[in-house]
Amino acid sequence: MPQLRVLIAVQNAAESKNLRNKLVKAGHLVIGQAREAKEVLRLAFETQPDLIVMDPCLPDYSGLGVAQVIDEHRVAPIVFVTQNCHDIARQAGNGWLFSYLLSPFNDDDLNLAVEVALSNFQRLLALERENARLKKSLETRKLVERAKGLLADKKGLSESGAYKYLQKMSMDSSRPLAVVAREIIKTLGEKNNNK
Repeated sequence: MPQLRVLIAVQNAAESKNLRNKLVKAGHLVIGQAREAKEVLRLAFETQPDLIVMDPCLPDYSGLGVAQVIDEHRVAPIVFVTQNCHDIARQAGNGWLFSYLLSPFNDDDLNLAVEVALSNFQRLLALERENARLKKSLETRKLVERAKGLLADKKGLSESGAYKYLQKMSMDSSRPLAVVAREIIKTLGEKNNNK
């Protein structure tokens, strides 16, 4: 596993020191330690860690609220450290739960929790990229379909003829199909509106 830049967010000083020692022993760099939720948010956004090890019961905003903000902005995966499984169960229903660690734990438990968190975080990012790609593809398809319909209606082209027309315009102008389709819709749609 590569060296990770880790932020520790645990209220208990002894637990925080134990985590720091185990993370350093595993070859990671601890870039910050926090004991309150406000401080976790500040450090997380300032330092952009690779991983956050957090107590879900931090004071002030509560660790779970902070975790939702960190998750929403995809700052880093979070490993929750707790003695109470109910805290973890609550988080599972509120957002993406990357990994957890029940105290007391050993080096192997920590290493496994870190690997699971990283793996789940990478999977989430990959799903989001795929989702964005599919949305863009769907948007392009809708534009092309609308442009083909306008070309068929205004220029008397068949569906395949209209598509070939769009493809040729795209290739001739070295512009994406979606851009050409949007231009056709604007041009032919305006003519339609002016009648």
